[in-house]
Amino acid sequence: MKEINVDALAEDAKKFSGRGRRIALYAAALLVLWIVVRLLNPFVIVGAGERGVVLNFGAVQKTVLGEGLHFRIPIVQKIVMVDVRIQKSQTDAESVSKDLQDTKSTIAVNYHAAPDKVNNIYQGIGTSFKERIIDPAVQEVVKAITARYTAVELITQRERVRNEIKELLKQRLASYDIVVD
Repeated sequence: MKEINVDALAEDAKKFSGRGRRIALYAAALLVLWIVVRLLNPFVIVGAGERGVVLNFGAVQKTVLGEGLHFRIPIVQKIVMVDVRIQKSQTDAESVSKDLQDTKSTIAVNYHAAPDKVNNIYQGIGTSFKERIIDPAVQEVVKAITARYTAVELITQRERVRNEIKELLKQRLASYDIVVD
């Protein structure tokens, strides 16, 4: 039988365990790094038809993020997505004509947030600008325009009334950085 050198085996075991420890440490470090990156999430993707409003500790910044991949400072920065695609709003409007006839109409408005001004919109209005700004503006404009016409004129001059409503609505919503299409 061959003699087993115990000292040589002990030396080999020490070498292997040192190498194994280093590999385990590297693997643990990579795992911790991966967990930290996933938890802190330093990247944000702004989708097509969206803009990102940058908040530093909750304060709105002048920077507006366009579509694509962007870096953010974890914990410090939060990115709020705002849709800038054309949206449709339908509002039922009741008003009174010049000859005191009650009128009811459904007004459809195509609009979108001005892409370069979404930080102002978010700071002043938030993300629910349809309910807060557009619907009340439609009600107000319809009442103002229909009060200029009699019930018969509202029917016979429908295109003119529509254009006046659209122009006044454009002016009213432009002050909120909302574009009427």
